[in-house]
Amino acid sequence: MLIFNTTYKVSAKVNDKWINWTKESQIPFMLESGSFSKAQISKIVGSEDEEGISYSVQFHIADMKTLMTWHKNNASAFQNSCSAAFGNEVSFFSTVLELID
Repeated sequence: MLIFNTTYKVSAKVNDKWINWTKESQIPFMLESGSFSKAQISKIVGSEDEEGISYSVQFHIADMKTLMTWHKNNASAFQNSCSAAFGNEVSFFSTVLELID
């Protein structure tokens, strides 16, 4: 089992809008693909500064093959959606975590 993690730095002026977008658009988009399960949003403790607030959005996924297929078919739409909604007010990067136990 893997976790597809995306870390976001969100400007304070779009923070509430970003949280709503994540709950109402991003999470449903990811889950509706059928590749992911168990979504969660976490605020990174101590991350608040003059540039904004950092969050981690995580999805469980069965294996790397499934992730690579999703990435090939959906990653551009995922990235473009966030960029179109928030421009340079939100930056992000993704990592893959392997659950050990």
